[in-house]
Amino acid sequence: MKWRRTLILLHRDAGFLSLGLTLVYVISGIAVNHREHWNYNQSTHIEVTRVGTPGELLGDLPVARRTELDADPTQLTGGEEQQLRVRLREALGRNAEPQNAFWRGPDELSLFFEPGEKDMVNYQPSTGTAEHVHKRDRWLLRQLNALHLNEGKGIWTYVADVFAALLAFLAISGVIVVKGRRGLRGRGGVLLAIGVAIPVLGYVLAWVL
Repeated sequence: MKWRRTLILLHRDAGFLSLGLTLVYVISGIAVNHREHWNYNQSTHIEVTRVGTPGELLGDLPVARRTELDADPTQLTGGEEQQLRVRLREALGRNAEPQNAFWRGPDELSLFFEPGEKDMVNYQPSTGTAEHVHKRDRWLLRQLNALHLNEGKGIWTYVADVFAALLAFLAISGVIVVKGRRGLRGRGGVLLAIGVAIPVLGYVLAWVL
């Protein structure tokens, strides 16, 4: 039949047209699907260095005061804390001031040298150690994830909509063009039933559990 030949040609062209975006969504989809196992956007490198307790870093204070601060860093005055940050930066070999800093608890001061947590130092007064957390975007994968999750919005929203329509066309046309024992009346019908049952079963299990 003429319409079947036309549908086959359209199915073929849609397949060629969709290949690039399909690979984007496949690669990113697998990465994002395992988000509980890893940071799919960034790699993390952690380096621990001993820089000294508050009493050691603030060596120009009286001995009694340094001992008091080592026992309870929460007793730091505003001026002492500012000086502690300066000494920390010097001990870490940093020239630039941190963009932000705050206490996460009584024994953890976090210094942020880049936006977010890309370049962060967690200082523990009790041990005098500084944990340098350095995060970098994963090459290529970060960009693929941004496309998949439509982080840029704008025109990409419509590109993704068209791609979704192409996938729907490929699925439906693929079912229609095959005839005979491999089509809906035979093996194809069985596979179609299984394919439909999988998301239905997943929905039911998610609703029950």
